[in-house]
Amino acid sequence: MDDDDRRLLIDSLSQAVTAAGPGGLRDAVTEFGWHELLAEEPAVAVSSLAALQGEHLTDTSLLDDVVLAAAGIDGPARVVYPDLPGSEPSARVEKTALSITGVVASGDGDRFVVPALRGDEIVVAVVTGALDDPKAATSGLDPDSGWHRVEAELDLSGADVIVGEDAAARWQAMRSAGHRALAHELTAIGRRMLAAAVDHVSTREQFGHKLGSFQAVKHALADVRVWQECAGLAADAAWEDGLPESAQLAKILAGRFVRTAAANCQQVLGGMGFTWEHEFHRYLRRALVLEPLLGSAAHLRTGLGARLRAGGVPRLAPL
Repeated sequence: MDDDDRRLLIDSLSQAVTAAGPGGLRDAVTEFGWHELLAEEPAVAVSSLAALQGEHLTDTSLLDDVVLAAAGIDGPARVVYPDLPGSEPSARVEKTALSITGVVASGDGDRFVVPALRGDEIVVAVVTGALDDPKAATSGLDPDSGWHRVEAELDLSGADVIVGEDAAARWQAMRSAGHRALAHELTAIGRRMLAAAVDHVSTREQFGHKLGSFQAVKHALADVRVWQECAGLAADAAWEDGLPESAQLAKILAGRFVRTAAANCQQVLGGMGFTWEHEFHRYLRRALVLEPLLGSAAHLRTGLGARLRAGGVPRLAPL
């Protein structure tokens, strides 16, 4: 797919997402043919839709579709992700009992894919049961995101449980796919926060001068812009070698970008950044919900750094 085709696809997909309205994203992208694109061109499909989800703050996430496709697990199903801010399964298996703690995206259906630990071994359980608390889906820092925490105890008797090397490989594929998708979504959210701040300092005045003319403001926003460039390059580079470490690096830098944007952009927005009428708080809250999902920047950086010191990390993309 050349650049012109990609731009045309993104424009068309953007129109579909915009027209979908609340709760209509899944039907819109299905009609668009996004799932077929995901199978044929995963880099284009994921980077395009994840960025649009970040820009539009959609109330439906297709992250489950992305990670299940990467693992070769048939849907429809919802994934139980590790409890925040970890990147390793937080569910536990004891004999035939599955103790679930984690986070899920809102959706229909009671079929769940649950990465879990049985002792030190990774297993992936495909279970059916009622996990959702209706109150949890409409509460929390960003109720519109649809993400919420779940806790449950299920019986594994008769469930489909993937074990051994196959389970470990599928979980690795799921986590890496999630890291790449979240990197694109978080980067898009950070871009919107920076754009709001730039617009504000370009139009507001203090002491007869535009806010953007002051050196402290310039330095604060330049710092955000640097991390935006790093995050964008890392997100694109993560597709080139397909290494899990590259996907983690992309998620780390996207997290660093949105955290820097959250602090610096809100600072230069002043009181406007705290008002309910301004859009900034919506992007800030979504960033705070998604940044720790599948491992916060601090959590992933600690793990990647430890493996780097031990010599267990291959050469990553030069950024």
